[in-house]
Order: sequence, then C-alpha cells, then structure tokens
Amino acid sequence: MCGITGYISNEKLNSNAMLDVLHHRGPDHQQGYYDTTNTKELFLGHTRLSILDLSSNGNQPMFSDDKNIIMVFNGEIYNFEELKNKHLKNDFFHSKTDTEVILKLYQKFGIQFVNELNGDFAISIYDKNINKLFLIKDHVGVKPLYFYTDSQKFIFASEIKSIIASGIKPSLANDELLNYFVFKYTPKNNTLYKNVYRVPPASYIEYDLNKDSFSTHRYWNLSKNKSYTELSYQDAKDTLYHLIEKSTKSRLISDVPIGNFLSGGIDSSIIASFIKNRKDILHYCARKSDIDLKKEGTSSDFFYATKLANEWNLKLLQANIGSDEANIDLIRKTLYYSDDLIADGSQIPSYLITKDAAQSSKVILSGMGADELFLGYAGHMLTLLSENMMNKIPFGLSGIMYKQAAKVNQGKGKFLAYRRYIHKIGKYGNYPKYKYGILNLVGDFENSCAVYSGDRDSLENTLSNYFPDSEDVFDSLTRFELENVLVKNLSYTDRTSMANSVECRVPFLDKHIVEFAYSIKRSYKLSSTGTSKRILKDTFKNTLPDYIINRRKAGFGMPLRSIFSTKEKVYQLLDISFFENFNQFSIPHIHLIIQNHIAGKEDNSSIIYALISFQEWYKLNF
Repeated sequence: MCGITGYISNEKLNSNAMLDVLHHRGPDHQQGYYDTTNTKELFLGHTRLSILDLSSNGNQPMFSDDKNIIMVFNGEIYNFEELKNKHLKNDFFHSKTDTEVILKLYQKFGIQFVNELNGDFAISIYDKNINKLFLIKDHVGVKPLYFYTDSQKFIFASEIKSIIASGIKPSLANDELLNYFVFKYTPKNNTLYKNVYRVPPASYIEYDLNKDSFSTHRYWNLSKNKSYTELSYQDAKDTLYHLIEKSTKSRLISDVPIGNFLSGGIDSSIIASFIKNRKDILHYCARKSDIDLKKEGTSSDFFYATKLANEWNLKLLQANIGSDEANIDLIRKTLYYSDDLIADGSQIPSYLITKDAAQSSKVILSGMGADELFLGYAGHMLTLLSENMMNKIPFGLSGIMYKQAAKVNQGKGKFLAYRRYIHKIGKYGNYPKYKYGILNLVGDFENSCAVYSGDRDSLENTLSNYFPDSEDVFDSLTRFELENVLVKNLSYTDRTSMANSVECRVPFLDKHIVEFAYSIKRSYKLSSTGTSKRILKDTFKNTLPDYIINRRKAGFGMPLRSIFSTKEKVYQLLDISFFENFNQFSIPHIHLIIQNHIAGKEDNSSIIYALISFQEWYKLNF
C-alpha cells in the first residue's frame, strides 16, 4: 500500500507538496519523476509503505530497463507469483515485488495486461513509446484514485488533498450536496469538489499526450457466471469455502507483520478461522460501553470477539469507542484524512483500531464486503418482505399496514432496531421501485432531503436508474450497493487505516468471490424465510461456534444514537450559525430533526452526524 500522485500540465506544479501530504500513506520512501513532452510538464510521484521486498529495489517510480516506461503503483496483486511463472519465466527481475511483475506484464501485453490481475490496485503508467499516460483502478474500487481536470492541467492522486496541494483552489460542488446528505457520501464517481472525480472501479483512463485528451474505458463488468448460476446448494457451499480459503491465504503474502479486525461477527470470524493457528497474527476489536449498547439497541461485538478469542486462543486487543471519543478534534482528524467527505460513524473506530494496530501490524485483514455480496443488511430483509409479502397484499390493506408501521417511534422503547425497520418499511412502502435503494440507505430519506434544497428530480433519477422494472430487484440492489454503499465503506477504511500507515486487505472482495456471489441464486444468500447470509452460515456452521453463527448483527461504528441522545451534546458539536451562511439549508428542518431525535420519535443520528461532518469538513477545506 502506498500513495501515488502526478500531473500533466502547461506549467510545473507543487510536486513536493503533493508528495508530502501523502507521507502517511508511504513513510518508508518518497520519490518523483519529471519529464517534458509536447510542451507539457509531466510528473509521477510515489510514497512507499514497504510490504513486499523491503529493500530499495522495490522503490518507485519503477522503470523499464530502457527507461521508456515509468510506473507508480498502490496496492497488492495477489496472483503476481502465478502470473510471473505463467508469462515471465525467462525475464530477469531486479526485485521480488509485484510492482515489477506489473511493469513487465504491461511491456508484454500492453494495457490489456489488466485482465490478468487479481488484487487491489491503483496504477499509473507513463509509456514514452506511445506518449500516453494510463490510470488503472481495481475491480471493485478497493484502492482510491482521483483526478482533476481543466483546460490546462490533469492531476491525479490517491487522495484529494494531494491534488489540492498542487496549487489549485478548491471549489465546492453545490449540486452534489443533496446527494451527500441522502447517501452520506457522494454517489457515482463525483465528489464534493468541483472538477474532481473518482476513477471508476474496473476501469482505466487513457490520456493521449499527442492529442491532449483523455478517455475512460471499462475492462470488467459484473455479470452472471454460468459455472456458478447452475450450482446445487451443496456444490455452491463447497465452491464458496475454497474461494474464501484461497482468497484469505493469498492475502497473507507479506514481509511485515499482519493483523485482523475481529468483530465477533460471522465475516471476520470466517477470516479468523483460516488464520487461527498463526499465533503471530494479532486480532483487534472495538468496544462500546454497556450504557451505549443499551441506548443503541445492539449487541456487543467485544463480548463475542472475546469469547471466540478465548476459545481459539487468539491474541485480542481492544479499542474503546464511545462518547469520550466523539469529540470535534477526533472528528476533524478523520475528516482530514477522508477528504472525499463521508458521514459514517465507523470512521472513528476504524481510525482508533488501526492506530493501535500500527504498533504491531503493518497489514490488517477485514471482513468488509460480505454484507453487500451475501445480503446481510437489514435493508435486504426489508426488501424481501416488501417483495414477497407487502406487494401481494391488496392495495387498500397494504396502505393501512404501511400507515400504521410508519407511526412506530424509532428512538425509544424495547426492540429499538426492529422498531426502526418497521417504521422505514411503513414510511416508504408505497414509493416507486427506487424505494429499495431508500430501504438500504443509512438514515431517513425524506429527513435527509429536508435539510438541503437541492435538485430532488436528479436525485430520484439517480436512484431510479439502478432499479429498472425489467431487472430482478436483488440484482439491482447488488449493483447499487457495490457502486455506492461499498465504495463508501472501502473509502473510509482505506483512509483511516492509511492515516496510521496500515494496509487493509479485504478477502471477501476477491474478484472471483464477487462474481460467485452475484451469480448464485438469491435464495442461497437470503432465504425466503429471511435468513441473511444463508450460504455463509451454512458453509461455516461446522467451523464457527453457534454463538457466532446465530448472533444478532451489530453494525461496526460509533454509538451515534447514544452520543446524540441529549440536546446539549448535539449542539456542542453542531454549530447552527454555520449553516445560516448557506442559502439552501433549511434551519427550521435541522432544528425539527434534532427535536424529533431527542424526543425519541425518530432516529436521526446519521443525519445529525452528516451535518456535523460537513460543517467540520468545510471549515478544514474552504
């Protein structure tokens, strides 16, 4: 894992500053490459976090032997040894890195080499032979890569702060603010900065310096693989076991110590099952107080993680997360590192855990992605309920049921989580088909829309485009979540881990597992009776204890509902006068959202956190 940055410009930019702000991504080595071509200034920069071949032979930028191809690379290629043996047996290597394998594969196959890769990567290659620059992003967007473009320059980097450090003046993309408050993240490939975009997953950008123009190309599309669609349930379980086993073991390649996020949930416990005999691997878990857990209405990750660690003799370390950690200084710190603004309560615990992990582990494994792939979120069950039951009830009766469900208070009383689910499905049951996106978004859709008067039609079109009438709703939902929810989660995980110079690897997001999960029947993932992640639970039921398989799901994140349970705490963190400086914010709606949340009528914790996050992010950047 590293940081990459660079530009093509009519003039030299502040390349030293661009590298310096990425130091946390690569504290082990820092270097740049400069060239002038067709009256254009060109720069490629790299900050290195040494994971494979710790010698200087692995430093970047890396050059072909004739110096005509220059490359900078962030990430890991997990099949690089296999590709090396398959295609490069007769080549001489200067290092033992996957970086050099990538470089030689490009020399052999050109840009089509990307089809051979299995890993997490953001790559930039400058080929003097054809005078082109390539930016390449991995299959699901594990590694970040952004670019800025105007009439005079094209700038790219692993983090937006490096683009800004080049000398450009950042400008707020007001048109994206409504999207941010609804998604808690800017959807698709846009950002809250004007002219700054994400390189799309499974794509590469080709910049032709002769023509001074660029184009975007998709090299991989998620589709149904027939070898998986026709599997019996037993064969699907066997296939899944071997895919996860292979993926996890391939992500253990490292010349530095490895750790593991262990939440005590099924996903991280599956990963732990394959490494439980590795006594050199430490495991890390976030811990909430009993008071916070009661107010949240969720179960304790730390309780289950500790129980499993004791049974398997794992070394488990804890990081406390709660009201004491929810302070402006820590919020600002995580927002500085995640400059592509995200309002997710998981950022702070992720930052705190990796800060502790950095003392012992330079690489850490995560179970992220399994919920999106194997339908493990509550919203998936709400979607199933709406599809299989509510839609088959006569309209008049279903309307009454929805109306009554929408009256359920979300914030107080027993069974808090279930009350929130009932309220949500009642409130949005009669919406168009894009309601399935709404059911799977964090926070209340209408309340999120109310805080900022943006382009509602554009927002609804964005949602509707993911849910065409001709497509199975769960196929639509998977694409929607992979391109939005998962990108958000991967983004904060990358930033908070790399803030502490720790590389995070995600075994469930191996491209073969992604294809497998998308191809198998919905009933294999979410049963008709509402068993979520069915195939994961059944595949590993003889591997994991019952208390892990059958435990209630608990989200990984700050206890926001508990933190925002008093008016004093909310207004300590939220500066209403700040929002009065913007014409399109509705101050009365913001007060009402807070009032209903404190009263227990609604759960608006995620919206309040989104407001606080925007407030602090804006102050940091503009």
